[in-house]
Amino acid sequence: MRYPILLVSIFFLSAGCANQQNATKPVSVAVPKVTSPSTNGLDGDEEQAILSYHNEVRASVNVPPLHWSGQLAQHSANWIATLAAQGCELRHSQDSNYGENLFMSSSNQNHEAVIEAAKAWESEKINYSGEVLSKANWSQAGHYTQMVWRTSTELGCAKMACGGNVMIACNYAPAGNFMGKKPY
Repeated sequence: MRYPILLVSIFFLSAGCANQQNATKPVSVAVPKVTSPSTNGLDGDEEQAILSYHNEVRASVNVPPLHWSGQLAQHSANWIATLAAQGCELRHSQDSNYGENLFMSSSNQNHEAVIEAAKAWESEKINYSGEVLSKANWSQAGHYTQMVWRTSTELGCAKMACGGNVMIACNYAPAGNFMGKKPY
């Protein structure tokens, strides 16, 4: 019978010490989490919008959806920052293992700019009739074929103001647009 009493006594002593410690500590107030702005220039709605648009275009040709990649978005942001530092001229990166689509608009940096870019790339569909990619058809349909390249599974994009315009870059992994192959 001595054990239960001893255990009860220890419990009350421990509880008393805990209460005493809490009384001397400052009261913490829950502070809402503040998120830092995205480093790719896109807010979450824009990321979702351009991803959804890509996936609608892909679904129209029975290609599986892409998934968002923060790593690819950062890669895109780094590249357009380089382009901005060199005068805002669009040119594709040469040392990347990713597929890449670029777009520049004279519109402001509103939310529609990312959809405007995706629509421009999709508009090349009229220049593509399902044949294998070649030098002859790639230059007129390459943005579209990268959007729908079956083996690409990830997408990451970025947006940046540059010289009064807005640049959009999207990277795709694994890369697509291989000459002599079909996108789907």
